[in-house]
Amino acid sequence: MKQLDKEEQQLLDLLPKGIERPRPLKELVKLTGWSNRRVRGIINRLIVIHHQPIGAKYEHPNNGYYIITNNEERQQALAPLTSQITMMSKRAEIISSAELESEE
Repeated sequence: MKQLDKEEQQLLDLLPKGIERPRPLKELVKLTGWSNRRVRGIINRLIVIHHQPIGAKYEHPNNGYYIITNNEERQQALAPLTSQITMMSKRAEIISSAELESEE
């Protein structure tokens, strides 16, 4: 596995272990001084390149990112992702088979 760079390590160190108190994106932006996009990009790299088990909780008011510590948290992190994949696949199927005006 590739070594974490300084930014990746800094962001990983800011993430709490466990789902109880996830750290919101807004707070990560404030603590790092980076943009929303940059923070999300680094989180993506931590997950995809470095295989870090980072989950996201989307329920207000207790939303944010956290380090997954057990299988229950893993399942909670996977549920919205699998739902999003299903919805995107459905949209892609409909768009690919939709009749276009120029084809009428």
